[in-house]
Amino acid sequence: MTIYSFFADILDYPEHSIVASVDDCVAELVQDPEARVHLMGFRNAIAQKNLGQLQEVYTNAFDLRPECTPNLGYHLFGDDGRRGLFLAELKGRMEARGIPLGVELPDHIALILQYLDLVEEERPPVIEDCLLPAVSRMVEVLDGNGNPYEHVLRALLSLLHQQHDLFLASDGAVEA
Repeated sequence: MTIYSFFADILDYPEHSIVASVDDCVAELVQDPEARVHLMGFRNAIAQKNLGQLQEVYTNAFDLRPECTPNLGYHLFGDDGRRGLFLAELKGRMEARGIPLGVELPDHIALILQYLDLVEEERPPVIEDCLLPAVSRMVEVLDGNGNPYEHVLRALLSLLHQQHDLFLASDGAVEA
């Protein structure tokens, strides 16, 4: 598993303890102290929560706040028909890579992070065109409301900015 898979596990609806994924993610973020601090804040906030309480925190962050939906296509396109095209394209690409969609739409943040883990050549445009704008909006929605998932999103955003800057430095520009 890579860093994106750890974040995918953390940002998926919790069906099991995610502490190990948080710890693994923190260990991988040696080059990003800001992200590490945010993830440790999340870990500390959920340390005493059982699975039911963690599910409640997740639901309060994402499911009860339509403006913070984990379905990134909504952040990018709203209810516009372009979202349907985006979903269809993602579904085909994910199925081709063997990513099981389960009950989620293909634009769910956890699925996109799993996809990112498998497609190194597509990372620059997915990060620049999808993840950065959508995760930035999600952070704005949760900003200062006390939900621990704000820490996870801030950690992910820090990593994405760092990755984006590396792509720009190595290629001179991000190609779509």
